[in-house]
Amino acid sequence: MLLSLGQFVFSVDTITYSELQRSRSWTHASNSIAQGRDQHQFTGAGEETVTIPFMIYQSHGFGNRQSIDDLSEMADSGSGYVLIDGSGYIYGVFAITAIEETRSHITNLGVARKIDGTMKLVRIDDDRIQADKVDEPNTPAQGV
Repeated sequence: MLLSLGQFVFSVDTITYSELQRSRSWTHASNSIAQGRDQHQFTGAGEETVTIPFMIYQSHGFGNRQSIDDLSEMADSGSGYVLIDGSGYIYGVFAITAIEETRSHITNLGVARKIDGTMKLVRIDDDRIQADKVDEPNTPAQGV
């Protein structure tokens, strides 16, 4: 497994990719003050996006055209999916915001032999939810 987004597994049989681009930001609010620089206050994590350029070259054993439709159906649902790489690293919960594709090497029947594309994801979960959970010790009930 190269990567999985929910139940969709990126592999040589579905969609292959050679890089994953991740962008994270943090936000700061500013207040103007007299005779000085603006004062800044950290307000939290900003947007996190992942961009995955991919390639399908089905006639050479790389990927399957149906995989793009499968990912499009996932995007149509508007749901978020856990993104995990092959080493087990969990990126978070992401929604698909865009899938772009370029079809080339067209046969005389109008079928593309090669499809290059890009899938864009945006993170929709919140780290603080996990950080706010406090493990309470299990205390046995006191009997009388």
